[in-house]
Amino acid sequence: MTDELKTIALSVRDFALPVPRTGSIDAQSGYGSSTLEGQEIHIQVQQKRAKLFSDYEAEVKMSHEFKRGGFCFQIGGRMDGLFSQGRPKIEEIKTTLNLKELLRKLSTPPQNHPYCLQLKTYGYFYWLQHKVLPELTFHLVSTRNHESEDLEIKLDIADYEEWLEHRLDELVEEAQISEVRAERRKEIAKDFPFPFENPRPGQLELIQEIEIGMENRNQLLLQAPTGLGKTVGVLYPALKEALARGQNVIYATPKNSQHVAAENAVTQFRKSGSKLKSLTVTAKSKICFKNEPLCNPEYCEYAKGYYSKVYENDLKKILNRKQKLTTQVFREIGEEYEVCPFELQLEAAQDADTIICDYNYVFSQSTFLEKIQPMPVDQEGKPNLVVDEVHNLPSRAMDYYSPALSSQSLEKIREDVQKLPSQFRSQAEELLDGCIQVIISSRPGSSKEERNHPSPSPNAFQKPQKISLSPELFIEQDLRLRQFLSYYLDSQLEIQAKDAVLRLCFYWAEFTSALDIATNPENKEFFVTYHPHATGGTIKITCCDASDQLKSCYKEYEQVVAFSATVKPFEYYAKLSGLKLDRLKTAEFQSPFSKSNRKMMIIPQISTKYSDRERSYPKVAEVVRRISSLKSGNYFVFFPSFFFMEKVLEVFQAPPGFTILKQEREMKSRQVETVLDHLRLGDVPTLVFAVQGGVFSEGVDYPGKMLIGAFVVGPPLPNFDLEREEMRKYYDEAFGSGFDYAYTYPAMAKAVQAAGRVIRSETDRGIIILIDQRFINGSYSQSMPTDWFEKSPLELVSQSILKEITDFWQSSETH
Repeated sequence: MTDELKTIALSVRDFALPVPRTGSIDAQSGYGSSTLEGQEIHIQVQQKRAKLFSDYEAEVKMSHEFKRGGFCFQIGGRMDGLFSQGRPKIEEIKTTLNLKELLRKLSTPPQNHPYCLQLKTYGYFYWLQHKVLPELTFHLVSTRNHESEDLEIKLDIADYEEWLEHRLDELVEEAQISEVRAERRKEIAKDFPFPFENPRPGQLELIQEIEIGMENRNQLLLQAPTGLGKTVGVLYPALKEALARGQNVIYATPKNSQHVAAENAVTQFRKSGSKLKSLTVTAKSKICFKNEPLCNPEYCEYAKGYYSKVYENDLKKILNRKQKLTTQVFREIGEEYEVCPFELQLEAAQDADTIICDYNYVFSQSTFLEKIQPMPVDQEGKPNLVVDEVHNLPSRAMDYYSPALSSQSLEKIREDVQKLPSQFRSQAEELLDGCIQVIISSRPGSSKEERNHPSPSPNAFQKPQKISLSPELFIEQDLRLRQFLSYYLDSQLEIQAKDAVLRLCFYWAEFTSALDIATNPENKEFFVTYHPHATGGTIKITCCDASDQLKSCYKEYEQVVAFSATVKPFEYYAKLSGLKLDRLKTAEFQSPFSKSNRKMMIIPQISTKYSDRERSYPKVAEVVRRISSLKSGNYFVFFPSFFFMEKVLEVFQAPPGFTILKQEREMKSRQVETVLDHLRLGDVPTLVFAVQGGVFSEGVDYPGKMLIGAFVVGPPLPNFDLEREEMRKYYDEAFGSGFDYAYTYPAMAKAVQAAGRVIRSETDRGIIILIDQRFINGSYSQSMPTDWFEKSPLELVSQSILKEITDFWQSSETH
């Protein structure tokens, strides 16, 4: 009986695949999901069919069950179209940039392309249910120019059933592997010890808070300071709960460089005896072997025949044997078998108990994780999601939906366009001119005459303005660029790094893809601005609030645990991170380190407001000089901007024996490491001048004597410009807290992060000096950790600054 079998639901798209897998990584491979543009064309075709044919029905549900090997496979999907009069006809609509190439692939015997198998599957199901063999046709539409071709394919029942037998056998094997995977995870959960004998103060409370929250189905937003052991403390209960359901955990960080903490936590779990499998996802651009990460089999030998190579060499089994899957593992296997190392990560992801990745793979418009859903056998619910450094999420998510197009940036491509081979040069330059022309034509007040000229009018306005934008011109230009790109890639030209044509096409496509949502009048959280400059202008889409997009991402996860050392006020971060307030549980945890280890002060006598800055430069310089001279060691001075930093440096006189280092505007990773190595060496007392929100103020540890003090010069409020003011207006209307949401809270997150660099372990001792009168104001101080003061930030204001700091250093020498 069916209820004695394990039921597995699969879509027709996931079911109808070649056995074994064959082919290359390609936009026309049939293994990916349809694009938004393809879905829109589907709807257009279906609407036309419905008007022309009275017997036409769109999105017709079709399903069937197959029982095999102790499993019941429920296969379901929707046929794009069904014509019911006379001999029934099933139609599938497929879109493509290269119509002729897709037509060739679908026509080539034995017609086992995934699209063909999908259409045959619908035909077979219809035949089983109605005992009538339907006609099967493809309606192929070009996304380039909307030209179309129809292709009829034949359903040979005997051939289809021969494939079906192999596919069902394959599904049984996959299901059995999934059973073993789920059972392995549940066994780990039964005996999943905490990796340390003596948890740190506060760590047990953190774990208990998460366990209770998950039991009550809450989303969790937690503030936990450095030194609490928060990565292990969060991962432990999140993993234990997920593994007990046969599921895994996705651990998302804002930067690849912050993967290390999660990897170290997993290593600790393994050392305590847990046989966890982990995968750290590396970005395609960083792991790709080619000059450009372009998945085209004509260009990339690692994409060509990828699926065939994976099957023939049984690479899934090789990956399955490894507990720790890192960039090096994928690159080594990729080189040995000439397969794409990025795609290999997809192959391995289903078996990983912990997937560590950048925010992009969870929260961007097209996620990596939607491609790796394993067969749901003996699994309950969905994976758990852990979001690290969640104070970065609102701004990062807004950035995903805030692209810009600049004629200045396009002009920088021109020199490389002029170096293209002669057969491409003139057309590429013509397209480049067309792109610039479209940007200029969007300028407020531009006339039809001006739209025909790529140069701006001398009377053009000088200030940025908010504009209304129609997407048609941008979409038309995008289609021209796609057509040219297809021709360019078909030429089999050797693609070099930073190829001009790819840069132009991808730059334009990113902006165009965001236009639909940004120009929809219902989406009040978006606006568009035009910024003039010498070569034309920049069009910028700004997203004020990506919470709706984030909410849809959370639907893919069972439990959500978001944490950081700076997520106050909770309501601000909860709302802009898309967390549900009615399901939300918040908690703040105290630092495990003794308050006597740090000396924290606010110096409100100095104002760093823009109107007061000219007078404040020498005052800030004097405060830093006098306080740092009290004790030799390494100090950071964190400024609100590079300009402010440079102005203070102009008047700064270092204490005797001190070395001065400074953060550059665009520092390479090796330059950052040089500064850190200097601080680690610690043989020369050093003052490092840096900016809040920069490479030195977040996500970096300075343990011991590597850093003994930090000066945080003013909250780094964003610039008062057109975009930020429009954001303030939106926040006023949406949340009633315009200034705080647009300026205060983002600034304080950076200030608190900078201050948190000093005390990183129980033996660290140091000073934290906050310089600005705004730090004692309520709207600013409510972002501060509760252990900074008892009742009011005024407690941190001293009338004897130098004496108190001297006493602190003297007392620390006696410990």
